[in-house]
Amino acid sequence: VLLNILPSSIVKRVKRGEFPIVDHVAGVTILFADLVGFTKASTELHPNFLIGLFLRDIFHEFDDLVYQHGLEKIKTIGDAYMVVGGLNHGEKLSPQSQSQSTKYKHQKPHATNIMLMALDMRKALDRINQKYNLSFELRVGIHTGPIVAGVLGLKRFTYDVWGDAVNTASRMESNGVPGLIHLSSEMHRCVEGMTDVFDFSCCGKINIKGKGLMTTYLAKPWQ
Repeated sequence: VLLNILPSSIVKRVKRGEFPIVDHVAGVTILFADLVGFTKASTELHPNFLIGLFLRDIFHEFDDLVYQHGLEKIKTIGDAYMVVGGLNHGEKLSPQSQSQSTKYKHQKPHATNIMLMALDMRKALDRINQKYNLSFELRVGIHTGPIVAGVLGLKRFTYDVWGDAVNTASRMESNGVPGLIHLSSEMHRCVEGMTDVFDFSCCGKINIKGKGLMTTYLAKPWQ
């Protein structure tokens, strides 16, 4: 059961009696994704259809992509999905993800993998939309930076991450554009070489709640 809710390396530490678990991680990449229009749809569509079928299927697809790209799912909050790369828990990349990542050896692997995950999430949503005759769009925000990760609490504990980098990634998502990927300038520097996959455009300086003026970028997949 624990292996379904915690990274395997964390499960080993919990079993050894290590508690609380608090790790300082110097650099990770954080993705937040949100289904645009889901809240409105929840008032119009039957929950057995919207959540029991559509949301179930899309989250199953996203979970598979997390494994394929060697990342770590942190949690879902309503229709929002949070993923982190670079936590160094020893996840194995699938052959597909390995072959793609070798094109960008000069970049942080977890930054590259997160971008490829975002691309595949968009494709997965297109498939599920077509299956159920829906038209949801995905709004994605990504940032990279240091975080604190760990397990706290005594009951129903979960693995979570904290820090300004998490807040910034969340702001990238909430200030993003449906169908595109909104990047902080730090994230853009990590992946600006992926021009064969994405068309990058600078948004200039925009006012981000709690952060002030930030230079951000939009990534639009070529396909």
